[in-house]
Amino acid sequence: MDIESPRKRPAQESIVPMINVVFLLLIFFLMTSQIAPPDPVDVTAPHSVSGGEPEAEARLFLSTDGMLYFGEATGDSVLQALKADKREEERLLLTADKGVEAQRIAQVLRALAALGVPHVELVVSQE
Repeated sequence: MDIESPRKRPAQESIVPMINVVFLLLIFFLMTSQIAPPDPVDVTAPHSVSGGEPEAEARLFLSTDGMLYFGEATGDSVLQALKADKREEERLLLTADKGVEAQRIAQVLRALAALGVPHVELVVSQE
């Protein structure tokens, strides 16, 4: 009588270490990423041949129709919001649409100077 012993299945590899790695990567990316709110208005930046990386973090938007946006504030309330938002660094990043007249940008810059903002950087796109 020939009795065959039952064949042993090969040991399956555990996927627990792979799951641990995936969770560690997920936690890493969640901790290191910055989730930024969307821009309040679509702005097409003017073109420039020269330019560098902006140093300012606070962003002021100026749309094609000349409307100002800063955080949740729009229009005339932007200047009050900027006055209330005193940061340690007093740099401001101005993102103006390329269709905005230079006279309107000059008005905004004068208003910012009156508020005491010493440094304003204009966002441009490189050609």
